[in-house]
Amino acid sequence: MQDLQAPSSPTILINSGSKSIPTLITKRKPPATPEPAEREITHRPLWNAGQLRWEKNVLITIYVAANTWLVYIAVTSTNSITDLFMLGMHLLRPTVDFIEISLIICSAIIQYFQPPPVITVPEVRENIVYLLPCYNETYEELTVSIKSLAKQSHLEAHQKALIIVADGRCRGKGMAKTAAGYIAEDIIEKPLRNHLHGGYTAWDGTQMAIEVVQGHYKGLPVLCIIKEENKGKRDGIIVVRRFLHKFNLRNSVSRPQNDETATPLTYSEEFFTLLSGFLQKASLNSVEYVVGLDADTRFDTECVFNLMQTARESPNTVGVTGLILADPRTSNPFSPMFMFQYSEYYIGQYRRRLRQHLTSSKVTCLPGCCQLFRVLESTCGDEILREFGYFPGKKDGLLRTIRSTMSEDRDHVCLVLSKYAEVRTKVNLRAKVYTSVPQNMSVYLSQRRRWTLGPFVSDLLLLRRKTTGWMERIAALSSILGVATVLPKNLQPFFRLFRSGFRGPAAYMLFSFSTFRTLWDISILLHAGQSATEIVQFIGGLILYYYCGSFVGLMIQLYTLYYIDDFRWGKTRVVVEEETPNLADHQE
Repeated sequence: MQDLQAPSSPTILINSGSKSIPTLITKRKPPATPEPAEREITHRPLWNAGQLRWEKNVLITIYVAANTWLVYIAVTSTNSITDLFMLGMHLLRPTVDFIEISLIICSAIIQYFQPPPVITVPEVRENIVYLLPCYNETYEELTVSIKSLAKQSHLEAHQKALIIVADGRCRGKGMAKTAAGYIAEDIIEKPLRNHLHGGYTAWDGTQMAIEVVQGHYKGLPVLCIIKEENKGKRDGIIVVRRFLHKFNLRNSVSRPQNDETATPLTYSEEFFTLLSGFLQKASLNSVEYVVGLDADTRFDTECVFNLMQTARESPNTVGVTGLILADPRTSNPFSPMFMFQYSEYYIGQYRRRLRQHLTSSKVTCLPGCCQLFRVLESTCGDEILREFGYFPGKKDGLLRTIRSTMSEDRDHVCLVLSKYAEVRTKVNLRAKVYTSVPQNMSVYLSQRRRWTLGPFVSDLLLLRRKTTGWMERIAALSSILGVATVLPKNLQPFFRLFRSGFRGPAAYMLFSFSTFRTLWDISILLHAGQSATEIVQFIGGLILYYYCGSFVGLMIQLYTLYYIDDFRWGKTRVVVEEETPNLADHQE
């Protein structure tokens, strides 16, 4: 084993070229005990709300006018060209699904008759850092997630550590403590605490006061970074990913301070030394993989091993995700909401994502609840994180602001794929992870709003990217048009073309493609059904998905459009109290 070396601080440690999210927090005395009637605290970034609202109103006007015109001509026009146009619009999505599923089947058959990929296991096993961002999760959610990491199997020869980033000191409804309080006081064993007034520079250039708590959990080394202000998940993962890359390069020659690509954004020397010392005490002199998960997620015991096996297939494989499933332990497993999302998760991952994996090895979304990245320049370096960490200013428009605040996981991967043509990102369906899903419609709509806006902007980028393949370009166009023309798609039974008797080759094509897609979705049971309970949940969810999916999709699109300029963190993680401790009481 290498001798432990005193960590050296690079000249330039952070280079995000961005700004951070200031927060508006209503300050008030905390109640003695949590009560359901407490008012909710929201966090709204200080952007040019007037400009964003104006752009939203213009967008809504164009959207309503275009959709109204499409509905009008579809109902009243007798022109054959119009009929052909409307028919093509309705056939686009089924056709794309048909092509994607056909490519999946053909690629799977070809790979079946080919030799399996060679998995190269290094003599010195790779070191792994788990990255767990949290906000206001409960004690039970946090312990389930962390315990699932401590129980990972087949990793005995690997050195591992867990870094938690707590975004502020936030307490949700019914919680006796903040998430940061649970971690520092109840979860980490024998905690060692350090308070830093200027630990690092957040993504707006402001100095971030933090508390660093070190210890163990069931033998797993744990370090928690508690931010005294909520700067958002993107800020936290940038800090850790960039640090890990700088840690690997700490003994190499640093860039000169007058480097034109650098910015004055740095970790403090004390913070960098604390983080480096933590890893070295855990016997990690380098970090090969960073594994991200959410704090309401639990990994299957072989999840990380399976992710790593896929990454080992090629040094160009820089990112891997697994199979994300709705967690039946945190919801009523037979409620309509759960079963709908249970099948929805399966269907989404067994179409576009699986096709990307099999045909191009360029999966465009590695969800934050399950992702493995190699710690490289292409994933954690200054250039990629500078663009990924761009904080929108007052002059930036609605789309630029959405890109910087929504769906950070997909935005990061799309940037990596656009800048480094040789890299691969994959999915391993044996790497299972279970995540909590919304249990009521308001939270569901809030979550899906973010999941709609982020991918919409990412698909616009994929359309413009020169290296985007033809199938990916068609799929991106189909998704964009699906969002832009939601009203005509949902009102098609009232169109003259369909009311007058939809016949001929086009009718057979639509029927065939839809039937083929349905049979494919049902066949997922052959791979996914592990028990009678899961089969019942999937079939029940599939029925709900096919009968209610269009209406639910319409609700999501209208909700998304109405709240498109709302950049609060959303209802998935509502806060009722936020503590702001006085750091002067903790001076060393």
